[in-house]
Amino acid sequence: METMNKYLESIKKVLDEVEQNEKENIEKAAHLIYETAKNNKHVYIFGCTHSSILAEEVYYRAGTLALFEPIFVPGLSVTTTKPRLTSYIERNEQYGKDIVESSRINNGDCIIVVSTSGRNAAPVTVALESKRRGAKVITLISKNYEKFDSNHSTGKKLSDETFDVVIDNHVPVGDSVIPINGVTMGPVSTYAGAFILHSISMRVAEKYLENGEQPDILVSSNIPEGEQMNKELFKKKRIRELYFLP
Repeated sequence: METMNKYLESIKKVLDEVEQNEKENIEKAAHLIYETAKNNKHVYIFGCTHSSILAEEVYYRAGTLALFEPIFVPGLSVTTTKPRLTSYIERNEQYGKDIVESSRINNGDCIIVVSTSGRNAAPVTVALESKRRGAKVITLISKNYEKFDSNHSTGKKLSDETFDVVIDNHVPVGDSVIPINGVTMGPVSTYAGAFILHSISMRVAEKYLENGEQPDILVSSNIPEGEQMNKELFKKKRIRELYFLP
């Protein structure tokens, strides 16, 4: 149980660092997302391999805004592709270009690109190409990886000043935090990323209320009133298009 306690303390430490250092960036991200939504534009989220978990985390999730549109692509999810192959694909710059070229990302939209290392070619390209199209780009990374070179041909990383908001998840290099048998176990990036994204989502909801508007918040369908509350949201065309089959 000592290991579990150490792991818990490590997670708390990372979350405390986020709380102490990233409030301004979270506020900036919430402002961009609110303005994007108010202008009837799209808010996308993209991540490769385990970072795609965070795209799932805010999609059709109880307690989140009915707003985020994940970009799920073949070959970049460990649920559908053997993970060794995903490691090669996330370093493929051309694939990043193909993703954006095949998407509806456009001027005035906003995209969150998640990559703890911030250095792999596919997510860097998705961010750069989205920016080139006129989208606002929010990146979620760990600045502890700054000492490593980028895999992108330009040398750019997701920490680059090119992007509108860069949020540091304060995750240590290697992600895991508990030494066991000469390596480390216990990754923390999913906890940090979920904390950041839900903090942004809640702040956006507050901005709606501050402006006298009602935010579209999904609730659990597993509580008595939840199903009916969500059905009211589904009457909106934008939300149906997010969650319903064609």
